[in-house]
Amino acid sequence: MAENIVAGLFGLTPEMYGEQQRRSALQEGITLAQLDPAARGAAMTYAGARGLGTAIGGALGVQDPQLQLISTRNAIAKQIDQTNPESILKGAQMLAQAGDQQGAMALAQYARQAQSEMAQTQQRRAAETASLAQAAKTQLSIKQEEDLRSELSKLGPDATQDQVIGVLTKYGPPEKVLAALTAAQSKTEATLARTAASDAANQAKVEAAKTAADAALERAKVLADAKIEAAATAGATAKEIARMRIDSSKEIAQLKIDSAMQLKEFANTLKGPKTLAPSLQKEEDKELELVDSLTARETSLAPAIATLTPDPKTGKPPLELGPVNNLRYQAQNAAGNSSVESRNYAALQRAVQEATNLKTDAAKGVQTDKDVLRFANELIAAFGGNDTKTTLEALSNFSKSTAKAKENAQKRIDSRRKSQGVDPYYGPAVGTAQNPIKLD
Repeated sequence: MAENIVAGLFGLTPEMYGEQQRRSALQEGITLAQLDPAARGAAMTYAGARGLGTAIGGALGVQDPQLQLISTRNAIAKQIDQTNPESILKGAQMLAQAGDQQGAMALAQYARQAQSEMAQTQQRRAAETASLAQAAKTQLSIKQEEDLRSELSKLGPDATQDQVIGVLTKYGPPEKVLAALTAAQSKTEATLARTAASDAANQAKVEAAKTAADAALERAKVLADAKIEAAATAGATAKEIARMRIDSSKEIAQLKIDSAMQLKEFANTLKGPKTLAPSLQKEEDKELELVDSLTARETSLAPAIATLTPDPKTGKPPLELGPVNNLRYQAQNAAGNSSVESRNYAALQRAVQEATNLKTDAAKGVQTDKDVLRFANELIAAFGGNDTKTTLEALSNFSKSTAKAKENAQKRIDSRRKSQGVDPYYGPAVGTAQNPIKLD
């Protein structure tokens, strides 16, 4: 069961990773055997040096970061009940505590999907059961009513009260049967009446608003005419009077436009807020998941950037990279004797692992922002060079490109909503002075 989650969500189990390593070694051996003696000697020298480096790392307690990550995921997955979404969410929390943000998000998404599928299954079963029960009940009720009405109609217009009661008695106590028939008719009429009343009430509100707007417009006309008449009485010239008439005509025309727009907006409010179509809502849900993912990445990159940023007073960063320093940090973490620097180095490793995962996803065909992928590759290369300043620059670019990708996703969400006449999700603050986002 645990292997299903590790292999399905994360791609590899420790066994699969070990098998890859063994196949790689086998391929190297095959290639070596095909070389001429001189080239074979040089290759064996290189292999010996590589083996020595691996041996030294093993002696210092250094573990392969990828194998360590896979082992952690595998250990946590073994504690998960895959049939229980709550257990899966606890696994996601454990991955987050272990520093594996990518794995935590993937497992949390898996849990949400499982919860949604279970809820949909339960709702579907409940709906099917209720539908079948209602259908059976409705069919019986309709048949009884049809039979009853058919028998009553056969009695003719001259039927006595005793004959009518005799027919009603076949279907139960006569007073209850009549009450049921009356209630069914009343319910139908009441539903139609409520719908008509609601439409009528809304129409009345719109008509009242229109009457008030017309009255305001008429008052504006009367006031304009009064001003012109007063000006003429005061001795205004024909040119001044003409100018006043032009100005008043413009004001009244603008008032008509404003009144019509306000009336339209008022009518729309009575209809309730507009929502996206189901297909567009699905697209928005995917964009919102992307925004959450990018936000989580921004948050996880911030500590690593801080550890490589020089202190204003000393001019030195809290974490200095280098071949020797990096080996020391790895050995301290592997031996359970971590320091502030080694923990900072672990945070940086997680940031680089995030970039590596993105590169792997892109290779598998997962849609990835081009700038984000470019800076992810830059970060991987810089980290391999063991240079503090270069790694900081690449890490900052990776973080900025992530922020830019998030901004673009937010804009797409609001743009889609605007095109459908729906209120924005984020509003005008996205990418503006209130929320500036730049990419150098």
